[in-house]
Amino acid sequence: MRKALVYWLLLPLALFAISCGEEHDDVAPGLYTAQEQLATFPGDTILVSGQASNYVGISSIALVCEAWGINKVYDLNAQKPVVFNYDYPLIVPATATFDQVLTVIITDKNGLSTTKEVPLTYLTDTRIPWLTTALPAQVSVDFDGDASTGTWALNLGMADDRELASVRLQVPAANVDETVALSGRSATLARTITFNAAGTFPATVTLTDASGNVTVISTSVVVMLTEEEDPISDYAQMFVFSADENTADYLDGYYHYMDRVGEYQYQGKIYVAADGEGFFFAPTESMDADLFGASPYVSSKLMNKNGYVVPITIATKGYYGIWIDLQAHTFSTWALDLSTALTGLTFQASGTGFSVGDWGMSANMTQLDTYRFETELTQLGAYVSGSRQYYFTTPDWAHVFRADAEGYWWYESASGGCATYVSDYDGPVILTFDAALPWGSIKKVNP
Repeated sequence: MRKALVYWLLLPLALFAISCGEEHDDVAPGLYTAQEQLATFPGDTILVSGQASNYVGISSIALVCEAWGINKVYDLNAQKPVVFNYDYPLIVPATATFDQVLTVIITDKNGLSTTKEVPLTYLTDTRIPWLTTALPAQVSVDFDGDASTGTWALNLGMADDRELASVRLQVPAANVDETVALSGRSATLARTITFNAAGTFPATVTLTDASGNVTVISTSVVVMLTEEEDPISDYAQMFVFSADENTADYLDGYYHYMDRVGEYQYQGKIYVAADGEGFFFAPTESMDADLFGASPYVSSKLMNKNGYVVPITIATKGYYGIWIDLQAHTFSTWALDLSTALTGLTFQASGTGFSVGDWGMSANMTQLDTYRFETELTQLGAYVSGSRQYYFTTPDWAHVFRADAEGYWWYESASGGCATYVSDYDGPVILTFDAALPWGSIKKVNP
């Protein structure tokens, strides 16, 4: 009796399930495409994304553009998923013509299908071609007085996001006016150009891409007798520092460490406090021995001659990466990407040998701009318990910044060491923290 009752109770549920299944048997599958239209160009690769769904299960998804030879089919008969997300990297043929249509077809296990057409339109090329090797505003060429010649070994790298067409090189003083046809997205041009006299001569490189976009790069070739410099070494590291301030005003953090990244090559990060600020380089935290700067005659030429070289200058205030090659006598700078730098925070300073007491906290530091903070404390000259140390933290201790013992690199860490330095100076000091680099420094208030 009880079994019969259970049967009669379950029967309506079974009939309901069957009726629901039959109810969806004649419903076409659902189709969503992330792109309503695709703007592209020959040689491009674009991601086509979407979702297919159906109550009874999907048997296939097809993406078709006969004009471009595209016929991609996802065979799902083995799984028959009720929902399927697709991401298809569509490679646009180099010979593609426009306008075309990409047809997306979803078929369920019962043979019902849904079709959607995605227009494929041409994306106008508005990006200009560019040099992949820097061509500075001035190029230095040594003049051989005996031979009465100077030779410029030019080696250019060029690129475009689609297709290069040509490069034109013009050096009137050397009777050079040459146009070279190019193809592909990258190319190189190597030339040896001879000058028969000393002087400053203009040179122009004109890049053109297949869409007619043009980039013109101008430089001056300075041909002069060889400048003498002091011997150089492949140093373990280099330091970069501002030439617009006095090293004696700083107790710590004036010299910014640069990593050795190759033979005679070094790289670091700097903050340029004002437009046109100048910088020097040295292998130690001192200006007394080797000092690298720019030639007073060729602003792009890096050389080692204390008392002769002038600072290299950076035109615009901001944060920069900086790279130097001592052997090649070159340098380059680039604006840093600060998209991941901390913002909207408040910082405090702490350390040993200051008026706040050992490891006491300063008041909230004054925010100078988005990333830079400062506070004034007194350094206690009578403090004799060892090297001084300092670090920076947010009041909630969520972000704590420390440095290695030498103060070369700052990093975020809840525990660890601090920047360490030795000084018997007694008086007010400014502690500055830069959350973008990150970097810390201590400067005398009344030097």
